[in-house]
Amino acid sequence: MKNVFIVNKASRTGKAEELWNRVEEYLSVNKVNYEVHFTSGPYDATKFAKAATSKEELVALFVMGGDGTLNEALNGIEDFEKTIYTPLPSGSANDFVKGIGLEGDALEILDRAIHTEEYKRFDIGKISYIDNEEKESTRLFGVSAGIGVDAYVCLQALDSKLKKFLNKFGAGSATYGLLTVGDIFTMPFSDAKVTIHYDGKTTVRDINSTIFAAAMNCKAEGGGIPMAPDAEPDSGHLTAFIAHDISRFRCFTLLPYLVAGKHMGKEGFDLVDFDKIQIDMKDKMCVHADGEHVGFLNSITFECIPQMLKIRGL
Repeated sequence: MKNVFIVNKASRTGKAEELWNRVEEYLSVNKVNYEVHFTSGPYDATKFAKAATSKEELVALFVMGGDGTLNEALNGIEDFEKTIYTPLPSGSANDFVKGIGLEGDALEILDRAIHTEEYKRFDIGKISYIDNEEKESTRLFGVSAGIGVDAYVCLQALDSKLKKFLNKFGAGSATYGLLTVGDIFTMPFSDAKVTIHYDGKTTVRDINSTIFAAAMNCKAEGGGIPMAPDAEPDSGHLTAFIAHDISRFRCFTLLPYLVAGKHMGKEGFDLVDFDKIQIDMKDKMCVHADGEHVGFLNSITFECIPQMLKIRGL
């Protein structure tokens, strides 16, 4: 099996470079044969993953970076059956690694992966939409995808000076919560039609003033906010968390419940399991996938692809 590393040394404001030096030393001491590719810009991880997994050979793909780098690599995998994926966390949030239950730091995960051939299968999510060029497009995600406030927060966080500052103190994940407070009071909301497919049944709902709709594969996003406390990334379905039909102030007052994972059952906060869900909005809203900006769209479809991703290092 070929070992391929994709490394974002710029993650966590450059601190990942120190981590890679330790990983490189580990690989040398343990005489591990590998090739490595360093990202230098957007979608480099996608390009490297595509090249590594398109040759009809078994590949152990190790991806070191934050959730954005892990998402880019995920979207580059050509052959999921012949790819064994191991995320090595070096970001500020690392929601994917935590969400699938990978314990320890990057070196501990690497050591477990190198010394076993066992893996576990996990679900992934897929977004389908029409892009700005009127072409049908898709995007995969491991943690979550969504529209509205949470997506706009992710867009802001990509270039946030606040996040870079907090990263210096190991508190970069707090950026998401701080940005959310401001966006609740400033972002436009939209009415929407929601079509839910689950367990062979279809339900259609009209909702007013959509604040956000998050499609969750894992329990938490945005640095550990438990949007869907009962979500499991190997359940065979996703969970939608939709906030709607409440005032901005009411949404603000519910944030402490959300952060504590005690928001279930609160008026205006709906949690719905689904296999596939389509959301058609009156107005365009911001969309993200694992914190990466997708665009401003009127219509979006989220669906679960069960047991698609093989993870090693658990």
